[in-house]
Amino acid sequence: MFFYFGNVHIFYSDIWGHVSYGNWIIEYQSLPQYDPFLQLAEGVRSIDAAWLSQVIFAKVNGALGVRGLSHIFALTVFATHVLFWIAFYLKSGRVGVSTLASFLLVLIASSRIAIIRPEIFGTLCVAILLVIMAWSEKYDSLKKDSLDAKDSEKQAQKTPIALLISLYLGIPLVFLGWANLHGSFVVGLAILGLQFLGRVLEVAWRTRSLVQVCTDKWVRRWLVVTELSVCGALVNPYHIDLFINSLTFPRNPNLKDVLEWEPLEFRDAEGIWFCFAWVLMLFLYRRSREAIRAADVLRVGLLSLAVIIGVRMIGWFSVIFVYAMVPHLTNVIPRLREGDPEKLSFWAKKSPVITSACVLSIWFGFAFSNMATPLFGGTPRDLDKIYSQGTPRKLTEFLKAHPPEGQVWNPQWWGDWLVWDGPPDMKVFMTTNAVHLTPPRVWKDYLGIARAIRGWQSAAEKYDVTTFIVHKEKQEKLDEQVRKLKGFKVVYEDDLGLVVSREPRLIEAAKHKKTQQEDTNSKSENEVSE
Repeated sequence: MFFYFGNVHIFYSDIWGHVSYGNWIIEYQSLPQYDPFLQLAEGVRSIDAAWLSQVIFAKVNGALGVRGLSHIFALTVFATHVLFWIAFYLKSGRVGVSTLASFLLVLIASSRIAIIRPEIFGTLCVAILLVIMAWSEKYDSLKKDSLDAKDSEKQAQKTPIALLISLYLGIPLVFLGWANLHGSFVVGLAILGLQFLGRVLEVAWRTRSLVQVCTDKWVRRWLVVTELSVCGALVNPYHIDLFINSLTFPRNPNLKDVLEWEPLEFRDAEGIWFCFAWVLMLFLYRRSREAIRAADVLRVGLLSLAVIIGVRMIGWFSVIFVYAMVPHLTNVIPRLREGDPEKLSFWAKKSPVITSACVLSIWFGFAFSNMATPLFGGTPRDLDKIYSQGTPRKLTEFLKAHPPEGQVWNPQWWGDWLVWDGPPDMKVFMTTNAVHLTPPRVWKDYLGIARAIRGWQSAAEKYDVTTFIVHKEKQEKLDEQVRKLKGFKVVYEDDLGLVVSREPRLIEAAKHKKTQQEDTNSKSENEVSE
């Protein structure tokens, strides 16, 4: 997994917007009130929910370059999955089940796992949260502690001091950091709040007594921890406004046209894995003799609904789903193999062969990773293998040599890269990070131009667009149309992108470049003739 994460390409989309934001914050020592890179969103207040992640990305990029971004992604995501494994082990006590659950998590969340963005820090925070919650479940299980008041006090005394510190101090500190790293902290608060609600329902069902519910130690503990966590999350530059923004963010009308915010399609990869998860859950619940925790049912139900509404939530669903299924996997798997217990004997005993194989696997995973290669005197990973293939690097080189002065229309998914690697102060039309900040009318005009639907030329004239940047593969219709625009000339073209402009300086530069290329070709032909 570490080897894989270290080889993930850096996507050309919003990561570069986050790095640009981080540089802006560091330069001006403040948070932007409005999007600093998109003039068409001017006047729309910006709440930067990922400001701390952006500063981290900017610092790493400034110190280590683009390779540093790849390294921090590999380390963060790998550490996150190690913590998930620990949480699964605390719940199951079985190495094999924990490992199986970890790979099940990777499979279900496969569409979200290879994207470098601030969300990776939010996932790290939820992993820490689940480790502490899994640890606490050894003591708050209704099977283990009695609901009698005296016995409850005795049980409470057995709770380790380290666990109590983790609950009352560790979890609130996690949310303090999480609220400044990524807006997904509200998902974490929901996970924690449903832990409290689940305990309330379990005690109420077992005792049928409101007094017992109110006096239960773990009901009160989870209530206090939830309250402290909310207070920790409030320690952010925007205070309660950050909560409101994070909760209302998915309702932004512009996001309904963004792929990852669309409803779940059961024929897509996410839909297939989602259905598989539910089939597996029903099978395990049918076969397992382990008690079903109310909190797990509430969390899986809530996040299942969230995935159906927006496919982006599949990553958070996969975490909670696997966390809830681990006890049932632990209960069902041994019983499925009761007929042939000898199969487990090889793996159950201590073996120098297995130990050696594990040590070699760990060593190879590190030694051949891109992070370790320079440490052993090897050649650092080539930049062409770090950037994803769709990154328009040559296109931005042309634009830096010949910067457009007027309004530029560009694909939304290239906007952040153009801001990062393009000429300074270029007037881009749209970026991924500013989709939710763009006025709905501007967003609709952007989509009209992108799809080259009827009236798109009038929309472009309204914004006085002087240069069009087109993704040739994804925007074939627009590619065909812009070539026919009166007064516009193709000033740059490669296999990936196209630049069409009516700015005289860009047209002259294109003619000059074409003349040079023709002279070079004629010289080559003369040399061949001689």
